[in-house]
Formats: sequence, structure tokens, C-alpha cells
Amino acid sequence: QVAIKKMSLLEEVSEDLAVNEVLAMRDNRNANIVTYLDSYLVDGELWLVMEFMDSSTLSDVLKAVYLEEGQTGAVCRE
Repeated sequence: QVAIKKMSLLEEVSEDLAVNEVLAMRDNRNANIVTYLDSYLVDGELWLVMEFMDSSTLSDVLKAVYLEEGQTGAVCRE
């Protein structure tokens, strides 16, 4: 299974952000980060194909529970 993140490229800022995200994901492999597999341009959108994770995002976790600053730093670092 894979996950596909669709990013609009209609705005110039979006294009720069998308390129930076692809480069960061492609060049930084870590067991704690979703694996980037490939990307495609489809009708003005950039589709990022990634490893599928059957869980929540870090943002979801931080919204659901209160963590002290040090705990948040430890989670982000990992």
C-alpha cells in the first residue's frame, strides 16, 4: 500500500514548497520518517507517493494530548 499526497502548483510559493518537500524527503531517509517513493506531475498538481502509515500525524498527536516543551522536542527529534 502507498499514500499519495496531492499538492497544488498553481501558486509560485506552492511550487517552491513542493520542490523543497520532495528534496527533503528524497535525501533524508530515517526509520522514523515516512519513506518517499516517487512523484508525478498530474494536471497542475504534484503527487507525492509515500509509504502508507496506518496512524495519525504528529500534528494530530500534539492536538490530542498536552506535552511539555521537552517532551514535544523529544517527539519531534525522533
